[in-house]
Amino acid sequence: MRLSLCIVGCGNYAKTVLRDIHDMTEELELFFASRDLNKAQEYCAAYNGSGYFGSYEEAASDPRIDALYFFTPHNLHLENALLAARHSKHILMEKPLALTIDESTKMIKAASDAGVKLMVAENYRFLPAVQKCNDVIKQGFIGKPRLIQIQVESYRAATNWRTSAEITGGGSFIDGGIHFVDVLVNLGGFPHQVYAAMPPQVFRNADGEDGIVLIAHLPGGGIGLINYSRATASSKESQWINVTGTEGFLSFAPYGREMFIDTHDVRRTVRLPEARRGVRPMLREFRDSIVENRDPLMSGKEGLQDLAVVLGAYESAKQGREVSLTLPY
Repeated sequence: MRLSLCIVGCGNYAKTVLRDIHDMTEELELFFASRDLNKAQEYCAAYNGSGYFGSYEEAASDPRIDALYFFTPHNLHLENALLAARHSKHILMEKPLALTIDESTKMIKAASDAGVKLMVAENYRFLPAVQKCNDVIKQGFIGKPRLIQIQVESYRAATNWRTSAEITGGGSFIDGGIHFVDVLVNLGGFPHQVYAAMPPQVFRNADGEDGIVLIAHLPGGGIGLINYSRATASSKESQWINVTGTEGFLSFAPYGREMFIDTHDVRRTVRLPEARRGVRPMLREFRDSIVENRDPLMSGKEGLQDLAVVLGAYESAKQGREVSLTLPY
């Protein structure tokens, strides 16, 4: 099946994704929608699209379209999903799923009631290094996980609508840090308690935080630690993940080509395929879930879990204490 997919919201991040997927012509037929008709037309011409629209409603109601991929500000995600569901279009939503748990459950219900698939565009779930790490853990090669440490540091101030906490739902953690929350939940399970604290603010142009440290109590007694900063005064961005098990240790960079595994018996380096940001397998999974009529790997419920951890971290940092997490299902 060739999926007719409309890119909704023609901004800079859409360009980043399109660089990786524009040549998937046997699998995807691309359309483009923007509230600026000229921009939609420009993107359509640049990426060999089959059509373009000057409104989201027009795209959602077009019978040629199978699914909508939303690249829109976070505060519009519920409205976007409800629009797609009303027109029986499958939904691929950029992260975070929504601003709140209540919005997320409404989106999940609307998609279910309409009989359409809802998937979160969480590309880190599809990175070769993350998938390989998951396999190694499940095989018991390093024993039972004791500690998952995620270190992410860069120097990037928020811009445009991302400076508004009202639009984004917070600061850097809900926007970019949620990728690493998904890695933590994917590898270690959904935590039952979290504690978080925020270091002093560096960038004053944004409402939300530019860094956070999270400690999570994982199923089975393991601990997760995320140190996420977009305000580290360094010329080089760093992303690193370490998993300590009862029988060994592994380490990798999410976009890296190598994984380092060390146990009592063996020390080795595992070569990995080129990551290409994970968006190609992500789009294939979305298409396959539609063809096979099953929940996508990164379903709305998976996205809700990630959001619950982020919101729990915010609540913990606000209250200065550990908070318990619950899910509405």
